[in-house]
Amino acid sequence: MAFPTPILDARLAQQRQQQERSRQQVLAAALDWLAQHGGHYGIDHGYVFGSVTQPGRFSATADVDVGVDSLGIGDPFGLSSYLSLHLDRDVDVVPLDQCHFAGKIREQGTPWNAINLPD
Repeated sequence: MAFPTPILDARLAQQRQQQERSRQQVLAAALDWLAQHGGHYGIDHGYVFGSVTQPGRFSATADVDVGVDSLGIGDPFGLSSYLSLHLDRDVDVVPLDQCHFAGKIREQGTPWNAINLPD
């Protein structure tokens, strides 16, 4: 026999709402940072993918996955490090030209482009 759990249900709903707000904030912060700074690291465009782009799958310990079409001249590891510091979470940079599921990332990921600022 089931019994009512309105207090627990309300708390779980509140946690889900907070996680969704957090996911949206992290995604927006990542896309903004990549647009502003990606070019400094030799990466002009790419995709954010994984749990940060999917409602209901993001958690407090989730990392941020960034797919890049190619690693040009620049410092992709610097990008990963500084973005990780900015977001206060792990960041994985995936070169799509070496990834067997690159098509899925391009199809389902959230694209970003670096802003070209004058020198």
